[in-house]
Amino acid sequence: MLLLMSAPAFADSNTSQIDQLGTGHAVDVEQTGDTTTNDSIVNQVMGANNSTTVAQKGTDSTNTSIVFQYGDNEVAEVEQKGVGNTNYSRMTQSGSDNIGRVSQRGTDNLNTSIIEAEAGTFNTIDVNQFGSTNENTSTISLMSHTSTYDVAQHGSSNTNVSGITATAVGSSATVNQH
Repeated sequence: MLLLMSAPAFADSNTSQIDQLGTGHAVDVEQTGDTTTNDSIVNQVMGANNSTTVAQKGTDSTNTSIVFQYGDNEVAEVEQKGVGNTNYSRMTQSGSDNIGRVSQRGTDNLNTSIIEAEAGTFNTIDVNQFGSTNENTSTISLMSHTSTYDVAQHGSSNTNVSGITATAVGSSATVNQH
């Protein structure tokens, strides 16, 4: 049976590229919005049981999410939503059992989050960038184990820059900028 549906045309540009090799990987990408450009790239090319969830929503926004997972049991969650935002998130996880979460939301923000978790295990990384008319940049680079990193950049009309580099086992860092 052939089913044809028609919907109003919007200036949306939604693209998603998913590459998977290995076993037990899962990806969920949701892209919606009016006059919004959503780009998502997910590469799960080694290992097993990696999970990625990307939600890109908004109006008059440009959202880019890139996730690379090369280990086992990695979890990546990216949320990009709002009005008039330019959101960029890149996450690389090459250890095992790491959790990375990025939430970029608000109005008229320029948000950038880069997470490089190389060769680590059991790390938890949370980046929250929200508010209005902010320029938020967060860069996290680590080669550690059983560590926790939390970054919150929020408020209005701020320029927030955060950088965390870690190699110690069991380390933690909390950054709160507003």
